[in-house]
Amino acid sequence: MAIVQDRDNQDPDLVAAALSYLAAARSKEALKFTDAIIKEDNKKLLPSLVKLMGRTGGEAEEKLLLDWFDGDTATPALKEEAIKALGEIGSAKAAVRLAKLAEDPEGGKVPRMYACAALAKIKDESAVPSIVKAANDADPNVRSAAVEALGSFAESSSAAGSEAKEALVQALRDSFPKARIAACKAVASAKVTDAMPFLKYKARNDPERSVKIEALRALATLGGGDADAFLRERLEDKRESPEMRALCFGLLARYDPSGSMESLSSRLQAEAAEKDRSFYTSLAREVANADKAPDIGKLARILIADKEYLIRIAGIEWARKNKSADLRADLERLASSDASDAIRKRAAEALKSY
Repeated sequence: MAIVQDRDNQDPDLVAAALSYLAAARSKEALKFTDAIIKEDNKKLLPSLVKLMGRTGGEAEEKLLLDWFDGDTATPALKEEAIKALGEIGSAKAAVRLAKLAEDPEGGKVPRMYACAALAKIKDESAVPSIVKAANDADPNVRSAAVEALGSFAESSSAAGSEAKEALVQALRDSFPKARIAACKAVASAKVTDAMPFLKYKARNDPERSVKIEALRALATLGGGDADAFLRERLEDKRESPEMRALCFGLLARYDPSGSMESLSSRLQAEAAEKDRSFYTSLAREVANADKAPDIGKLARILIADKEYLIRIAGIEWARKNKSADLRADLERLASSDASDAIRKRAAEALKSY
């Protein structure tokens, strides 16, 4: 606040950073600088000021932002910041204008993308037809932004929600990988179970590795017997790449620990017995990285008992993250009697974190 107050004697970049901080902190008190900074028309400060207005503003700031959005005095960059800020405010008054921009092929790629993102935050269902049009636009980046925005509406049971769901399922077929990834994420967050067959197809056959990964993640998030069975099938399919199989293992450990524990435990023990243990190491890494997964202690126990130093470390790391009371005795054994001094120290540190 002091830096902004003394802005005439400060480096403009420092003042802009201070305003950005105040925006992140949602400081309503900082809005007192709005009128003066606008009158000064300092182009370096205005974008940060607009962020502040979007994060903490009310009706007065909404009016100013709408004037910038509609008028001819603001620079293109400032208009784009105003669009984002109107979304942050949740401006219902801006919804119609933003919807028109989103579907306008002459509106410019970046402003249209920002308009889609703002509409997703405003959540005015009357904008869904315009966002669907944008999701079928010639520009792939606009399509991706629109698909991502539709996820905010697809949870609704209304007609607009149904239209959004249908558009998201169609977007899984988009020619642009980024749009397909956005569709995978959106159907997962909105729990669009109708997308399940399409996600399975993408997980098996999409030419882009990144889309396959996102389709598998979406299936895990949607969950249910059919989705979990599919992930177990991919885990056991040796024609699938080790990377994808390990991902399926990790997803099942996080999202279906009770239903899949037998399969996960059997696979982990089988790989531990292999001469080439590279895939086993990948599975151990998935266990170690699984935080907020207290139900997979059985898998961590396999790692803690392993002959290899790094594998035991992975098991200790899981125990440290998840604070599993079931593994306290295992950690105490390692802390007191493991052959490695480093392991003993790690196990003792993990016990202290409980």
